[in-house]
Amino acid sequence: MAKQIFLNMSDDLGLDGRKAIDALRIKFPRPQGYFKSEQVKEIMLVDFYRDHINGVRNRSYHKTLNKIKNECMKADRVLLSLHGPMRSVNYGIIKAPVGSGRQDEHVTDQQLADLLLIIFTRSHCYNLSLVMCFGARSSQYALDHQNLDAVDWSDSFAYNLFNRISPRRQIRMTARTGELSFNTLTGIAEVQSEMSVQGTIDNAEIRHEQLFVDSQNWWNTHIAGLMNPPGSAKALFVIALETARLNPDAAAALALLRQLRRNHGLPARDAQSRELLNYLGNLIRLTEASVRQLDPVKNKYGKLVYRHFHGSGNCVFVKYPVTRCVHPKHLGQSYPVPTDYLRKFAHG
Repeated sequence: MAKQIFLNMSDDLGLDGRKAIDALRIKFPRPQGYFKSEQVKEIMLVDFYRDHINGVRNRSYHKTLNKIKNECMKADRVLLSLHGPMRSVNYGIIKAPVGSGRQDEHVTDQQLADLLLIIFTRSHCYNLSLVMCFGARSSQYALDHQNLDAVDWSDSFAYNLFNRISPRRQIRMTARTGELSFNTLTGIAEVQSEMSVQGTIDNAEIRHEQLFVDSQNWWNTHIAGLMNPPGSAKALFVIALETARLNPDAAAALALLRQLRRNHGLPARDAQSRELLNYLGNLIRLTEASVRQLDPVKNKYGKLVYRHFHGSGNCVFVKYPVTRCVHPKHLGQSYPVPTDYLRKFAHG
């Protein structure tokens, strides 16, 4: 019996889910013995999903459906892999093959819920892990999601999906707030830190600011002329700036750029000096964002747990660092979280 069923919807070939599967097989190794089966079993779901949404209901479809249903019922955990955009809570993505010329395929929460409702039976209890970057992130993606009270936790792809499934099926579901990866040595899930997410957002926004674009264009237009005469204050400034910018260590580059701003050596009350210092300031802002973006991934981080309880409806729990109910807010503020709310369903 495969204890971990990996439903791979990452792309047509399943390549983007391969790292996760390999990592899980490290975490859940195959038991010794010739007749022992893998603890992690992959099921490619893309073709079946397309048959389902296109209304194909032939013998092959029903045979595949029965196989998937049986495998999921025997599993301790079902993992569903799908790409997740940071800026949208309305869909996940099946990546198009590189060089195919095709567009990435969007999968709405409604389409995915319809698929899971035919795979999961009413009588069984399932542990579902949504292996999807930013699956638990709200539509206000730029908010600090470590500030738990500022976030609407009922506004995410994961919640929308869970809401369409519960209470029609008995499911305990998990999802993550940041980019999700797996450590290939330990098999443990790792999540992008909130500092890194904020750095990613700031990096993209700075690059699209008109003031930054204008400053970059000015630099590109004038850099050659600034090198003449060689040895001048402006030429030395350009060399120092380029040396700092090209440093492969972002933190070291930032330190050098800040040092250059303190000791730039440029002539005062000069139009070109003002433009150079303006470009340096923008480059420092961009490098600061890049440093935050490189904040290391974390395990036991950014994990949300979704459960449905009679009388309380859908409840959302933040798992780390301290377990807390964040939706509905009044439940989290009024009652301690019983440990059995988050416990995995038992199989017997």
